[in-house]
Amino acid sequence: MRTGFLFLFLLIFYSNGVDAQFSVKIGYDVGFVKEEPNGIFRRVRMDKPWLNLEAKKLNNLQGVVFGLRYETDILATEFDFNYGFWTVQGSGINPADDRSETLKASLTNGALGFGLEGLFGKFGLGTSIHYHFFSQKGKNSNTGSFVAKSNYLSERVFLGVYLEGSKHTTLALRPYVDFPFGNVNLYSMEEKLNDRAGFSKADFDYKPSAFGIQLLFFNGR
Repeated sequence: MRTGFLFLFLLIFYSNGVDAQFSVKIGYDVGFVKEEPNGIFRRVRMDKPWLNLEAKKLNNLQGVVFGLRYETDILATEFDFNYGFWTVQGSGINPADDRSETLKASLTNGALGFGLEGLFGKFGLGTSIHYHFFSQKGKNSNTGSFVAKSNYLSERVFLGVYLEGSKHTTLALRPYVDFPFGNVNLYSMEEKLNDRAGFSKADFDYKPSAFGIQLLFFNGR
């Protein structure tokens, strides 16, 4: 993947003397990730059906993206911020002891990114590096609250499809794949949400690889 950056940097030498412009981009991101290790939320629903926990898996992060773009005829550079989130909650009364319980949990994944994109008419092919701010937090009314934060780097490869827009706006679709360098750990979430023993912290290492698509708007192109 690093060879992609080298290839796109070489394009810079051919972009001198051509028309260029700055633009602002905003958009919406839908990303798909693998299910959390050892099915944390699946086991909560199995062990505590009376919680009426929302039927969600940790397999989808949705959010927003905004940034700046500098573009020539054949090359674009971007600096942006991506923010994805996922939440789940439930509440109920345990029929075994008539105790009420409320559960809330969320994951957020913010990322600062720098990317390069080679342009070929209405299409683009690019790669970017992202620094992630990964956060997991929540509360169980019986076992307390938790907050855990971690950081990691990832590389993204993406395809840009640029559609006709108005005189001052361009619409783009951008499918992508993320390749993280390293893991995050979800043991804090497991510890507060589940009562079962038998797992260690290492069992909840999680590699947040993802694929998804962005719907983007640029003020000109």
